[in-house]
Amino acid sequence: MGSIPKFDELPVQKGAPAESSWGVFGEDDGIGCLNFLTPAGIVEAAQLVQSGKVFRLDAKLGFAKPTLFGRASLVHSMVPLGPFANDDVLERFNTQEGSQWDGLGHVGHGRHERFYNNVTVADVRENGNQKLGIHRWADKVVGRGVLIDAYGFRKAQGRPAAPLTKDIYTLDELQAALEAQRVVLKPGTILLVRTGWMEAYEQCTAEAKAALAPFDKIQSAGIEATRRMAAWLWDNRVAAIGTDCPGVESLPMELGDEGLLHYRALPLLGLPLGELFVLAPLAEDCARDGRYEFMLVSAPLNLEGGIASPPNAVVIK
Repeated sequence: MGSIPKFDELPVQKGAPAESSWGVFGEDDGIGCLNFLTPAGIVEAAQLVQSGKVFRLDAKLGFAKPTLFGRASLVHSMVPLGPFANDDVLERFNTQEGSQWDGLGHVGHGRHERFYNNVTVADVRENGNQKLGIHRWADKVVGRGVLIDAYGFRKAQGRPAAPLTKDIYTLDELQAALEAQRVVLKPGTILLVRTGWMEAYEQCTAEAKAALAPFDKIQSAGIEATRRMAAWLWDNRVAAIGTDCPGVESLPMELGDEGLLHYRALPLLGLPLGELFVLAPLAEDCARDGRYEFMLVSAPLNLEGGIASPPNAVVIK
């Protein structure tokens, strides 16, 4: 890890965009910051298992009704095979209809017309997304997880939190919450940030959920989308960041804004973004036992060339 350049030293590849990690892990790399996860880190993470408690981070498939951002609605049907045998069929299944990891083929950088590590649109759309496909993550997302309960930290301080608005959790807040939780980031951390959005959404009426669903209408708290935030995540060697909100950064967003965290993270740094994770039960347990670090295991779909995937993730304490 000592040979990895600091954020201010990027880029290392001639002709690469400013503030990009292209070439840091090799010209053919397709997993980005997941390279920070190592066998030694997995062994260390396993030592954090003390109580045997398990927390599932995925919401139920089809939990959002209607689906957010106008994505396809999942259709589940049962197919009888005989008197005492059945199959399931899922139709119209969008891998990003609920809890999800954004793969590195999900968002490219418009001005540079490239995805992470100089991958072209043709590579993704016409050549099967072999370089950045989610199948390359199938056995990679295992290691030490850390929760920053930003929502709980605000409430403990008696400060207002408004998850269903374009509220921003600043880097200073995240750092203060970490300090209050007495936990530090280490290279290879899978970082989780609780904003309170999922639990606020679940309390909405059907009418309110319908009003929130369109891309241009959704309102959500999220983390600060700045160069400073990108530098902090990179310099701390964060392997991936997952949140309980629909965009990681606050919404709505202007897609033409090059400062969006999606553009800084996915195509430039190769940093996976996780959205709509279920974090409230985990946060409540962490508050009870004072332990905000744990083992995290995520097994994305082994889908050749996949763009994204449900995390299929559990925290083990």
